Amino acid sequence: MSAPRSITAVDLSLHPPVEEDAQLVAELMDVPVSADRPAEIVRGWREHWDAHGYGAWIVQEAAGRRAGFVGLRAHDEFIRVTIRVVEDEGGDQLASRALRLVVAHALEWLPDLPLRIRVAPDDLATRFVAESAGMVHVPELDHTVDEDAWQVLELPYVRVADRIPARAREAMLRMWVEVNDAGGAVGFVPGASEEEVARVLDGYAAKLAEGGAACVALNSPLGDLLGFGFVVQPAGATVAHTGTLERIMTDPTRRGTNHGALLLAGLHRAARERGIELVTLDYRGGTGLGEFYTRYGYREVGRVPGGVRVAPGDDRDGVIMARAL
Repeated sequence: MSAPRSITAVDLSLHPPVEEDAQLVAELMDVPVSADRPAEIVRGWREHWDAHGYGAWIVQEAAGRRAGFVGLRAHDEFIRVTIRVVEDEGGDQLASRALRLVVAHALEWLPDLPLRIRVAPDDLATRFVAESAGMVHVPELDHTVDEDAWQVLELPYVRVADRIPARAREAMLRMWVEVNDAGGAVGFVPGASEEEVARVLDGYAAKLAEGGAACVALNSPLGDLLGFGFVVQPAGATVAHTGTLERIMTDPTRRGTNHGALLLAGLHRAARERGIELVTLDYRGGTGLGEFYTRYGYREVGRVPGGVRVAPGDDRDGVIMARAL
């Protein structure tokens, strides 16, 4: 399946540019639309799309106004991100929402290259937008061009593994316990011991060794574990095209940084690369996770009333959702 050309959400959508978008570029540049440069920029965007299958997306609000762009440009060793929206009330929020959608799309569908954005040290607004989308400042990539200093932020990356090294196991176990203690619905009652969690984690390690699962980890460009989950495939020829996403979790101390969407994108990519066409997942009712998964194409296909007992007198529904890849 090829990557979708447009990205759609409830509150906005992003589309490849058309010639008429020179008007938007002229507005963003504060020059007449009759000037040569806006048309040249749009022409360059369209050529990049023709050559690479991705490029600049035009940001369109739900009401139909075309309000900016998020650009991706291919380089030999990375993909550069740029973003610009009209300067009016709510512009930073619009930019943040658009960038969050684009980087998750890139992690799921585009070439497996680092995604980077550079910002001037005093451009706090753009840095906030980038960080809210999950991007992380990598000081060793900072540089100067024509005496102008630039700071570089990079998107977390996904690693798919068929085994869990000892160091990774330690980090995963620690995160699993922290997520559970923070109230996350990750398969245990509150206060579960590290030993209880370790037994389940080691069970997944055995599944990996048997070839029936893959571990998908979201990692910071600085080396920190940000989240992980598992893609599990059932045995049997009639269900070989399906898979289940299990134990999806992110670092609870970094909420609000798009990591859930990025991890889900990585899980989808890993599942698709294993030949999976349909994925299911389940979650504990009362957590609000259904709304999150619905935003990424899932629909509810089953519910077991009272199927999850969190504590005496606290029974929750077990909810099953599915999505075609």
